[in-house]
Amino acid sequence: MSAGDRLTELVDEVFRLADAFTRAGDAIVAHDGLTSSRWLTLGAVAHGPLSVAAIARRRGMRRQSAAEAVAQLEASGLVVRRPDPADARAPLVALTQRGREVLDGIRPRRTAWAEQTAAVADAGELEAAVLLARRLRERLDSPAP
Repeated sequence: MSAGDRLTELVDEVFRLADAFTRAGDAIVAHDGLTSSRWLTLGAVAHGPLSVAAIARRRGMRRQSAAEAVAQLEASGLVVRRPDPADARAPLVALTQRGREVLDGIRPRRTAWAEQTAAVADAGELEAAVLLARRLRERLDSPAP
């Protein structure tokens, strides 16, 4: 089997894995009335306010999906929009105190899930997988040769 064939096989598996991760994330945060998409959005602004476009870039989401998640989180009182002094057209999205509390409550469940799921591989395999995924993403994000 050629490297291209193996890459195609990997791409198929990654798409199935992404779906499985989304379903697992939905289950982890269902108790909080969230979805994986909203959880990803909360996590994106956990370290400071971001624009919707920056949230989408950071989480690999479409801008429209990020905007929908922000609107739902805002309606739930988990985030607020604030004016961006550097760009009046694009407000910044920030966590509320309630949003921080929700994220803090999710952390132990996420950690337990990650430890249990990671048991299928050793640390070296996981590190190699992360490095390969990062190199492939960087190659795809760079201009075509």
